Amino acid sequence: MNNKESKQDIRNKLALLQLAKELGSVSKACEIMGYSRDSYYRFKRQYEQVGEQGLRNLSRKKPALKNRVSAEVEEQVIEIALDYPNYGQAKAAEILTARGCKISASGVRAIWVRHNLETKKNRLNALQSALRQQSNLANHARSQTEQLYRLKQTDDELECLYPGNVCVQDTFAVGEFEGIGMVYQHTFVDAYSQFAHAKLSLSNDSQAAADFLLKHVAPDYVAKGLPIEHLLTDKGVEFFGKKSQPFKDVVAKIEANHVHMRAYNGPVVNGLGARFHRLIWDNFYESLIKTQRLNALAEIDAALQAWLQTYNGGHGVAGRYTLGRAPEVSLQLGLHLVEPQGVALLKQVIAA
Repeated sequence: MNNKESKQDIRNKLALLQLAKELGSVSKACEIMGYSRDSYYRFKRQYEQVGEQGLRNLSRKKPALKNRVSAEVEEQVIEIALDYPNYGQAKAAEILTARGCKISASGVRAIWVRHNLETKKNRLNALQSALRQQSNLANHARSQTEQLYRLKQTDDELECLYPGNVCVQDTFAVGEFEGIGMVYQHTFVDAYSQFAHAKLSLSNDSQAAADFLLKHVAPDYVAKGLPIEHLLTDKGVEFFGKKSQPFKDVVAKIEANHVHMRAYNGPVVNGLGARFHRLIWDNFYESLIKTQRLNALAEIDAALQAWLQTYNGGHGVAGRYTLGRAPEVSLQLGLHLVEPQGVALLKQVIAA
């Protein structure tokens, strides 16, 4: 500490001692000046013993940088705070550990305190600020996005206005098939009607996810007169990060509001995605694998498309908007609620 800094440090400590005397409250003075009560009493004792020189910080402790977490870990902890504003430090530490990022609850809190994220209110305010920085989002879109971020991992009901208002895209690892290789299912579900699209691929990368959205899902949405407004994904590498540019390009092209729903490194985006993948495994893949010998990806995909027709057209789905009806029926009943602007935009993109 240089001489100028030393003098300023002494002035600050003297100001603390004087303020406590004027207010008649050590706690209030410490809160205003940003010192702890222990520091106050130490400064007071030193001042009474040797005067102002006793307030000089002769052995200023250097921060223990070796104990600080890496920038990558700190970034993930901040990310968790925005993805899960309702969760406390213990739950956040649990989620981070599941992602392979080992950190204690107290470690999470220390980082949150450093970034003013230690309370639920502060985390929600930070989320709102982050969304406001996305100038391309209209006010109603920001409001709905904030609502989506408040969902818990187990929630399977999403607030929707109409078909195409909120959609979920995910990548499901079906399994290893002899003579074919590892097979992935790209999945797209409309949260209002729970109408589903799916396509099999040997790749789970961003280009495959982008092609599925642009070439398989979007044309059918145009044909049905539906927009794709809010698109929820997890933070898999195909949707988020340095390797996700092809998917980001398509999302930008169709002008959808892309919500990276979860930082959790697990198999689901939310309860809706999890429920659909459990359903398709139990009612399609499990029996198919047991009863048929499958020799080509196209053969499995053809069987999948046939099952999807049965699901969308005749499978009763429980839910706030479906009320036990088949997805196709719920979709048709909700079409009159759709705002036409989003449909027109998507139609132009597909035509181009």
